[in-house]
Amino acid sequence: MAKVVFNLTIEDCGEDHCRIVAEYNSSSREIEVEKLKPSFRQNLRPLQEAILQSPAARSAEAALRPRSPDAAAANGGNEARPAIRDAAGALALGSDERIVQEIGSQLFDFIFQRKILELYQECFQAARRDDEPFLIRLRVSDPALAYVPWETMYDKKHRFYVTTSQSTPFTRAVDDYGEERRMSAARPIRVLGMAARVKVLNGFPLDEIEVDAEQVAIKRALNELNDGKRLKLSWIPSAKARDLNRRFLRGDDGKRWDLFHFIGHGGHDPDRQMGFIVVQEEGGSSGTRLYADTLRVFLTQPGQTPSLVVLNSCSGAQSDGSLFSSTAAELIQGGVPAVIAMQFEISDNMGLAFADTFYTYLADNVSIQAALAHTRAELKARHFAEWISPVLYMRGLDGEIFVDRAGP
Repeated sequence: MAKVVFNLTIEDCGEDHCRIVAEYNSSSREIEVEKLKPSFRQNLRPLQEAILQSPAARSAEAALRPRSPDAAAANGGNEARPAIRDAAGALALGSDERIVQEIGSQLFDFIFQRKILELYQECFQAARRDDEPFLIRLRVSDPALAYVPWETMYDKKHRFYVTTSQSTPFTRAVDDYGEERRMSAARPIRVLGMAARVKVLNGFPLDEIEVDAEQVAIKRALNELNDGKRLKLSWIPSAKARDLNRRFLRGDDGKRWDLFHFIGHGGHDPDRQMGFIVVQEEGGSSGTRLYADTLRVFLTQPGQTPSLVVLNSCSGAQSDGSLFSSTAAELIQGGVPAVIAMQFEISDNMGLAFADTFYTYLADNVSIQAALAHTRAELKARHFAEWISPVLYMRGLDGEIFVDRAGP
């Protein structure tokens, strides 16, 4: 866990302005700035289609199936989803790095202005001098800016993406910064997975997901630890909502699950302003929506709340302008200490690569923040434009879920 913390808050000040507050040690800086122009937010809309054209997403390692209009409708509509349609052509031609860097530079410059930039540079130099990382924690209370892909922020002066660097591990926060939630370190670490092999939702076909391959990737990444003493990896046999609820209620022989991993489809319902995951319907093989508020109830039963939830589904972190509408933010608000979810639809290749890479690093006794920074950097090096998709929400600072604090 980083000892130095740089807290950032973006607050709504009305229709055209917002307030940015930075806190580091006992220092605080505050500025009021114009919000991002509507044209900037509108131009972010087609990033979904663009990143799926990146070389890694379309490689032969796993066939990328084209996303049909019917599948889009089944997932809750496609026009409300944030993305970068203007950049699609350039990304398809292999210019994804330039486009993402340009967007990241604009977002970095939007936050780090004047006094905020001065405090950031002071913190950056202090961390470099002491050879310590500093955690950047962002809380966006302005709903109009909650959906923006802040994970792309690019520091032009030091020439690095903030969220891929071990020097600046990055998390998002939902509530204020006051509550700290310590992770569990009991052995064995209990990991529960759920794979939803759903092919039809609301009468529309869904893209097939390489569920079996992802399960194998997770098992391989955790294989060395999975001895029943240090770690236990279990899977729910079905993908029905009732089975998920009952498995969490019962725990693992009464012991709570430390980590929950979901593989499947997800989306956002613009009418309900609520995220959802797709599970198997009762009495059939088709899918049904399990909305974030119900999922939150299932996963936050007294004494059974996991330390980390990973939603390896499309759009799991998407909010579309409503602060608590995303599935990830809903779970955080409900008391889950840490949630990782995808803010854009991802390819099969990305789902597999993310699971294998993230759990490999997490099992190396590093924090969730560090494991995700390593994962983003590696995915970027492998030419996944989708490295910007994972979003980490945390309630506190402690992300060391696999670190044994019990001592000898």
